[in-house]
Amino acid sequence: MLMKEDLVKGKDMIEAESETKTLARTVARQILLVVSDSSSSHSTVDEAALTSIESIKTGNVEVLSQVSFLLVEKVWPLQVRIYASKMLQYLVKLRWDELCSSEQMDISSASFELMSEVASDPCEECGMKSETITLVAEMFEKEDLEMWQELFLSLVSLSSQGPLQAELALGVVKRLSEHHIDYIKEELEDNKHRHHLLQGLPDILVWLHDLLEKHFGDARNAEAREKVELAKQHSDAVIACLNAINSLTEWAPVPYFAEYKIVDQCASLLSSSEFCRLACMFFKLICSRERPTDATSGAEFDSTIIRICKMMVSLGSTNFQCIFTDSIAIALFLEQMLGFFEHYKFDLHYESLFFWLGLMDYLTSDLNAPNYPHRKGAASEVFTGSASEIFNSFRHLDGGKKDILLLIDDELASKILDVSFQRLNKNEIPDGTNLSLEPSKFEYQEFCQYQKRLIVLIRLISSHKPIIGTTKLSSRTVILIKNISVSSAPAIHYAAALKGLSTALESILRRLFRDSSQVHSQLHEIFEGLFQEVLNANFTEPLIISAHVEYLNAMVPIIKSSPDAVGSVIDKMFALLTSLPPASKRARLYICLSLTRLAKAADKSFTPHLKGLADKMTRLQREGAFLPGEHSSLVEAFFAMTSASGAQTQQQDSFALLLEPVREQWTQPEWQNEYLSTPSGFIQLCSNAPLMQSIVNTVAVFKQALTGCTFKKRKLNMSETIHPLACHLSWMLPPLLKLFRVINSLSSPAVYQTLPTKLQTAMKIAEAELRSDKGNQSRKLTKALFTCSSGGNANDIRNWLRAIRDTGYRVLNLSVAMGETFYTSIDANEVAAAFTENICWMEFRHIKLLINSFVGPLVISCPADKWESLLEPLLSPLLTHCQRALDSSWTSLLREGRANVPDLRSFEGGETKLIQLERQLLIDLSRSTSDLLSKISAPELNTGLPSLMKHSDQLVHGETSLLKDFDSLKSNSLVSLLLSCRDLADSVMQFSLQACTWRDGITTFNLRCFFISVIQLAITTNNGELREFVAKDLFNALIMSLTIDENVNNSSVLVGLCSEIFVYLSPRHPAPRQVLLSLPCLTPDDLREYEKALAETSEPKKQKQITRSMLSLALGINIKTD
Repeated sequence: MLMKEDLVKGKDMIEAESETKTLARTVARQILLVVSDSSSSHSTVDEAALTSIESIKTGNVEVLSQVSFLLVEKVWPLQVRIYASKMLQYLVKLRWDELCSSEQMDISSASFELMSEVASDPCEECGMKSETITLVAEMFEKEDLEMWQELFLSLVSLSSQGPLQAELALGVVKRLSEHHIDYIKEELEDNKHRHHLLQGLPDILVWLHDLLEKHFGDARNAEAREKVELAKQHSDAVIACLNAINSLTEWAPVPYFAEYKIVDQCASLLSSSEFCRLACMFFKLICSRERPTDATSGAEFDSTIIRICKMMVSLGSTNFQCIFTDSIAIALFLEQMLGFFEHYKFDLHYESLFFWLGLMDYLTSDLNAPNYPHRKGAASEVFTGSASEIFNSFRHLDGGKKDILLLIDDELASKILDVSFQRLNKNEIPDGTNLSLEPSKFEYQEFCQYQKRLIVLIRLISSHKPIIGTTKLSSRTVILIKNISVSSAPAIHYAAALKGLSTALESILRRLFRDSSQVHSQLHEIFEGLFQEVLNANFTEPLIISAHVEYLNAMVPIIKSSPDAVGSVIDKMFALLTSLPPASKRARLYICLSLTRLAKAADKSFTPHLKGLADKMTRLQREGAFLPGEHSSLVEAFFAMTSASGAQTQQQDSFALLLEPVREQWTQPEWQNEYLSTPSGFIQLCSNAPLMQSIVNTVAVFKQALTGCTFKKRKLNMSETIHPLACHLSWMLPPLLKLFRVINSLSSPAVYQTLPTKLQTAMKIAEAELRSDKGNQSRKLTKALFTCSSGGNANDIRNWLRAIRDTGYRVLNLSVAMGETFYTSIDANEVAAAFTENICWMEFRHIKLLINSFVGPLVISCPADKWESLLEPLLSPLLTHCQRALDSSWTSLLREGRANVPDLRSFEGGETKLIQLERQLLIDLSRSTSDLLSKISAPELNTGLPSLMKHSDQLVHGETSLLKDFDSLKSNSLVSLLLSCRDLADSVMQFSLQACTWRDGITTFNLRCFFISVIQLAITTNNGELREFVAKDLFNALIMSLTIDENVNNSSVLVGLCSEIFVYLSPRHPAPRQVLLSLPCLTPDDLREYEKALAETSEPKKQKQITRSMLSLALGINIKTD
């Protein structure tokens, strides 16, 4: 029975399907009649056919659906298919609610299948595609939110099938957007449709971004693979995507396009000739949108629009060459860029700044000049990151400078300068401007970089329009000075403003004061008025006074061209200095340092004022008007001026003016006897803070005097050989040596245990010394604010000791540079006593400082007739102690992992840090000592060493008649002199052997000159003991040093030394062969082969290569050489 019913149902279905197809064929004929009749202008419409079609449309909705889907199939003519699509649109639009949910889903699925079929055929007619898009769009407008989202997922799924499907899917979005626009224009109420579309907008924009990115990339890839048709399909998908986006741009919230990166994607397409028109249309549409009225939406809108405008500015800047030959387009573009530069929004202004910098640098610079664009001060210095692309784009422009410069007229230049000066300050100054200044997100360094860019732009504009630039700067300075005197705004704001203007002034002057044209004379008139305004200004706030002084410094070119102004500037500087209270230490010291810079820059302009300046400084010093550091800084300024004063006699007279009061105090025997003759006296000195302060200031004066005197030594009129300060060294140096002697005596155990606790604490290494580079204290210490408390605490004493060492060694260093004068001003015994009497107890860092700052320079410049009397007493105890101390510490480090240096015996910073610091101090002294030996071995100090090349063949074959008398070389070979001193020679030779075992390649490398000299003496002289040492001990040590990893970079030098020793000494001494045969991997046969190979060549380079191969074999390692 059931089977019979199924058969009946199946028969009914077949009959129904057959009836539907029959009806479809009938409707198709009627459609063709209607379409053909409507296309004729003379026949009437077949009313019966039209009536029949309308009856289908208004009849059973299921029949309408079935017939319509049958008629959209490809078997039917295009007219029928399009008409059937319109019937489906009618169903969805007007009869959708008559369908149940399952029927709606069936129709939706069938519609997407239809769209997929239509899209899959590349030959499908556009009309059918359009009608299918409309059909699907109509369904979106009928569904509730849940079904709307389901339809969107189907649309996304369809787009993933390929570029053809994506193109149609994107057409649906465009159609939905257009419907939305129509609703808005006609003010229709369709809240459901608008609500669904707005709800789905984020998903739509993400989808559009991904499609745009994908198909643009795929189009480029297809082009690269020469897949022309595929590339066109992907390009069409990109165009469809841009069309959809541009449609949405007319109404969707603007911030969405930035949030979902549509802005970035469209910006990336601006460089594509195929898509740039549609991409530009996006930016044009979005920039034409009205700003929302509510605050929150308005702020979001502003942020997005500013970001887009920045992109447009960057685009125009990097593609300026596209309109370079179009004068009308350039004029319009410059006007637009000026508008951005003047814009109250900082981001827009900031982006356009790079354009103006690049353009003005191109217009005002010589592109063919040496080092352009990397010369100092060039605009390229302020282009960083992506902004450098803008700068580089201008370098590709060809000609046309004059035409564009005409467009940078007075009005445009004035506007750029006005904005630049207004935005020059981080904090707003009440100058009448309503500009919003830099954003709060700007860090200090970022703002400084921005300010630097503005100053460069001011300089470039001013170089093109100098009168306008200088007038603007002058007027703003005058207004600022007047505002300071009447305003209650914070001083820091005004100080920053004045400093910014001074920097701009300095930049302008550096460029403008290069010619002597009529413009130059006009500039002088402007600057003369500005100078008087600045000179007459009176301020009380320390910060503003510092800025005031900086402004005066910036005016040096003006001051140099007006010698009469120099006296006024000096008087003004001292008036500012004495007007400040002692509490304003930094401002006061800054004035002193500024006067120094001013003096150095102004050359001879200061010369007529030297005596008055010296008298004023002496008077103020005696009155106690100077704070610590101020007097020494002014002394440097004074001597800088004096060095440019001309004749030597005049210089000496000028020096005497200032140094005589210092000499009277420094040379008094009372204070030296009381405080410098014994350690107990020095202990009393450490409790006398004013005297400590006076001593360190005096030593600082010496340093500044010597520094200032040598500042412009090339311009000194030194027809005579006597140094201008020569007559002063004889009284400067003896008390200083006494001071060093007593300080160094504190390290002696017998003295140290008697010291007060605070002095013992002061002698310990401080955290600042541990942090300083290589243990050296910055030379700015004594020039800065060194002060002592009334009682002189441990920290004060530590700083004082460091200041004395640092400045005192500098004085000695500068004195040594004077040459003969120095050696006639000192007693060699006093020098030796000061620095070597307690050398055994000195800490490593102090010995290193002694070597680097004094002994090394002394060795280099010491005349030969002073070697024995001055150097030998100094070097013998110094090098002997260094050898013993370093050997002990290195042995301890290599065996036990601890160096045990004396500097850190009371260190409390943890064992790991202690070990690290010990090693560093040990290495530092090792390198300093080896470097000293390198200086001793310098060729200019050993001119008497016989040449190996002159008698090379005879020496190789053991000819002894050519050997020189070793003792005869002492007068013109410093190495020979030192090796002739038994104790010193033993220490130096032991040091050289031990250094070869230490794990520090730099120490070994530093000794290469010493090794060369010693080997050369062993080969060319009759010193048998030295020859024994080199042939046996040194040869073995050099070979063993090749096995140390730290010497891998020294292997070439070491192999060369070994080769030289064997080649020259093996014929005369058996030790080299014995050393080689003692090596683990070398056999007698190998040695014979080595000697045979050496005998076949006399070229040192080939001998070195042969020796390298032999040593690699003998040591079982791979030795690399050059």
